[in-house]
Formats: sequence, structure tokens, C-alpha cells
Amino acid sequence: MRRGAALGLIALAVAMALAVPIRQRFEPSDADMFAAWRNGPAKAEVTAIEAYLEREKVGRVLPLADLLRSDARWRNCQSAEPFAVPPSAQWPAMAGTLRYVREQLVPAIGPVRVVSGYRDPVANACFKGAKASRHLRFAALDLVPVRPIPRARLIEALCGLHARTGPRFAVGLGIYNATRFHVDTAGYRRWGGDYHAASSPCGGGT
Repeated sequence: MRRGAALGLIALAVAMALAVPIRQRFEPSDADMFAAWRNGPAKAEVTAIEAYLEREKVGRVLPLADLLRSDARWRNCQSAEPFAVPPSAQWPAMAGTLRYVREQLVPAIGPVRVVSGYRDPVANACFKGAKASRHLRFAALDLVPVRPIPRARLIEALCGLHARTGPRFAVGLGIYNATRFHVDTAGYRRWGGDYHAASSPCGGGT
């Protein structure tokens, strides 16, 4: 009986150890999903936008998969597609934003990671984005710092940067919860978590 019980416990332990990898196989990562999507029906469009960003010398500022992903939380929104390619007329807007990220933002706060890029109207509505969101125009990115930084310090750095460079580069700056923030180059303005200027941690009035 003891031998049988021991064998039973071993079998149970093996089954539990294998359970997690088996479940994970049914939930591919965003990177795997993007690779499959870009080599499917979207291949021509993805190849075209990738070539455009390379020609504009901004192709390696941030991963293309993140620029074309609606939001890192897309699985919470059944109506939203995880990836989409915006109309080609909108591509120059992102080129400008990527230059600002590379030349102004990263030197001020360090490396950043994209948590929301281009949103089509369905995705924007699902994530409760502003009706005139610059994400719809492929001009905006929601970002978080790669390196840990206290929220107060991040706000100080972002507000200072916006005051110095915002008017010159037509920067929109939204600061949300924790360390998530929004940057675009589609008009000088600022706002907080309710999308109003008055709630901006940098001070209202713009």
C-alpha cells in the first residue's frame, strides 16, 4: 500500500507540473500572435508601414508590434482586435511622435514601453478613449517607463519636459494612474485622468 500511495503522489505531482505549460499553449503571447498576424492577410500592409517607418529613420525607436497593438489590455475587450494597420495617410503623424520620444522624452525619463498604440474606432470605444483621441489618428502612444520610477518624480520630469518642449513640438501630454502617460505631437495641450486640462498634474489652463 505504501508503494502504491507513493506512486500515486508522484503521478499527481507530475500532472500538476505539466498542467501550467499545457494551459499556456492555448494562450499565445502577443509577440507570437503578432508574428502570425503579420504573416497572414495583413502581410502587405505591415510590410508597407514597416518600410515607411524605416525610410523616416524611426523604425527602431519602439517595436512595431506595440505601435500597431490597440492596448496591452485588449483581451479584456472582446470586440477589439489586438492589432490593426492605420490608413497610410496617418503614418506621418506617428513618425513625428516617435522622433519626439527618441530625441526628447527618452533622454528626460529613460526607456519607455508602449501599452497602447493605434486604435481603430471599435477599440477606442471599448477602452473608453476620448472621442477625438489621437490614437485614432495614429499620432499617440500610451507609455510606461521601463525602469522603476516614483510617480511624483515621473510627473515632475514629464511636466518640466512639456513646459520646455511642448509648444515647439505641438505635444499633447496626458498623465493617468500610476506611471501610465500619453504622448502625441498633434497639438499642444495637457490633461489628467478625466481627459480635462484642469485635472493635469502639471496644472490646468491648456
